[in-house]
Amino acid sequence: MEEKHLTHKFYEMFEKTMPVLEDVKKGFFTENIKTLKECETKFKDILKAGLPFIEKMIEEKEKDEVEIKYLNLIPPMQTTASAMENLIEKMEIKIESHILFSEKALNEIKELFTAMQAQLQDTKDYALTKNPNLKDNIKAGKEKLIKLANDYAIIHEQRLIAGVCMPKASYLYIDMTDSLKRIAWGLAHFAGKV
Repeated sequence: MEEKHLTHKFYEMFEKTMPVLEDVKKGFFTENIKTLKECETKFKDILKAGLPFIEKMIEEKEKDEVEIKYLNLIPPMQTTASAMENLIEKMEIKIESHILFSEKALNEIKELFTAMQAQLQDTKDYALTKNPNLKDNIKAGKEKLIKLANDYAIIHEQRLIAGVCMPKASYLYIDMTDSLKRIAWGLAHFAGKV
């Protein structure tokens, strides 16, 4: 298979994911469970649409260098997709269970989510252009998001100890920030292999 064709397949997956994630953000912050459920379905459909392409590459007995290179992109894509699915699932649990987050926690999730979206945009563009500046941005975005999430986790522990945050909310908050870190890691790992 041609490299351009393979690159475009990954680009298309990122392209289709971008508006879904924007709707996830809207659904979460407006506490609209219907929107989140629709996003979950759309995201799974995007992944399923990519499966025949991936399965076809895997099943081929003879693989050229380009195909082997692109098969190595599947693990970081799986990491990213799994973390996105987990993030949406935890957002749904928060809303369905009527678990409250402090305004500070919501702002932190929003900041981390926005940083992840910027990193995804850079990864999408990098998959197509191979611009080294974008690759640097993706790596810097990962480091920034992970540092920010770790700093927020420490502050969050203090809120939990002080009784400002409830244990149920704490579990979901930490799980969401961990999912965002895994997405950032997966995107950077993908860019490092493309």
